[in-house]
Amino acid sequence: MGIVRHRPAWAGAALLAVAALAGCTGGVDTASSPATSTAHDAGSKPGTAQLPDSPVGRQARWVLDELGHDTGPAVDVAAERFAAEFLTEVPADDVRTVFDQLRPLGPWRPVSVDVTGRDAVVGLLDGSGRSWRMVISVDADGDITTLVVQPAPGAEAPAASTWQDLHDQLTALDADVGLLAARVTDAGRCEPISRIDPRSPRPIASIFKLYVLGALATAVADGDVAWSDQLTITDDTRSLPTGELQNEPDGTGVSVAEAAAGMIAVSDNTGADLLALLLGRDAVEAAMADMGHADPQLNTPFLTTRELFSVGWGPGGLRDRWAAADTAGRQQMLAGLPSGALPLSASDVRDPAWPAGVGWFASAADVCAALVSLHEETGTANDQQLRDILSSNRGVNIDSDMWPYVAFKGGSAPGVVTGSWYAERVDGHRFVYVMLAAAAEPSALADHTAFFQLAEDAFDLLAEQ
Repeated sequence: MGIVRHRPAWAGAALLAVAALAGCTGGVDTASSPATSTAHDAGSKPGTAQLPDSPVGRQARWVLDELGHDTGPAVDVAAERFAAEFLTEVPADDVRTVFDQLRPLGPWRPVSVDVTGRDAVVGLLDGSGRSWRMVISVDADGDITTLVVQPAPGAEAPAASTWQDLHDQLTALDADVGLLAARVTDAGRCEPISRIDPRSPRPIASIFKLYVLGALATAVADGDVAWSDQLTITDDTRSLPTGELQNEPDGTGVSVAEAAAGMIAVSDNTGADLLALLLGRDAVEAAMADMGHADPQLNTPFLTTRELFSVGWGPGGLRDRWAAADTAGRQQMLAGLPSGALPLSASDVRDPAWPAGVGWFASAADVCAALVSLHEETGTANDQQLRDILSSNRGVNIDSDMWPYVAFKGGSAPGVVTGSWYAERVDGHRFVYVMLAAAAEPSALADHTAFFQLAEDAFDLLAEQ
């Protein structure tokens, strides 16, 4: 589960904090964008980049101009600049608050610009000379759909050149962390290379969608479901972001294949729920066991994202009741949840619910087993379909020459950030890398960029393994 949209090629989640402003994450891979540009304004300070005279360039310039003012933007101005989908997650009257968090760090100066269509990544320097990155996207009308301002990858810590370096940086977080880097054996087992407490369960956020995908693969293989089967979006099935399907009107049809692709590529919560409802709770719970989860009871009953939002942050104080209930009591609570539109919005999802047991839980070893299980379909009708879905988002920048195939699923929620990768090296060796972090205070995990930078470092280490 994540409150912000994840698109291919960028894994960092946006947060309402000094480090970021966003309703959605962007989709520009600055290492491989086919159409990028960097220019300099001859009348500006040396090294200053000129923002292009295009819809996304003009909006980026507006953001920097606003950060140079003493206050703002006004509510009516924010309402005009940002797309409706953004404002459903960050209301117009909250935009100024976040700008006010960034403003004191200025003056802000653009030093590089990478543009692909309506997406851009702008390299920034703040008033102290620290490097930042602004990810910004606009829609066909030129309205801002994505705005993320975060410290640039690697701006805080040097690259981890050994597994011990990586351990030190991960354990320096004020969080409960787990890690497993493993070689996948010919027998399909995860053989550890480096690890930090890999068998203790922790909240996994949207990594739970691997289990939904596993249940789906079984149903397709058994002939009970076809990839072309149609699902229908209604108020009863619409969840909160992340994703895109929640924005579609009632009655919109989506195929099983499309829902599964969105569930992995952009962590679509509504797509995941549509599939979970199609398959049934029992099937997803059975998939956990089949895919190697050591203690499926931790996630029984298995929540949909709508149920998670309702229990964790909805009206009625259900979170405390959930924490005190046994499995039967929790099942009864879920049966009593109202149908129709959710009685809350993404802005209500603020404090961690996982300490009360609201969420999905697994160890790094469990996640490794799940990823391997999904890739053990070789020779079946599901093989290429699953590989295409799982590899639609590499999560971070990983050398495609060294790693021609990479599957990624990560997630975020208040107080939780997770990432998991299955990768095939050019020489045919297979590896899995999993990082899990959970904190009682959301601010402890505010810098998602630094967290995901460790994954890039891990694959540099695995390339030499």
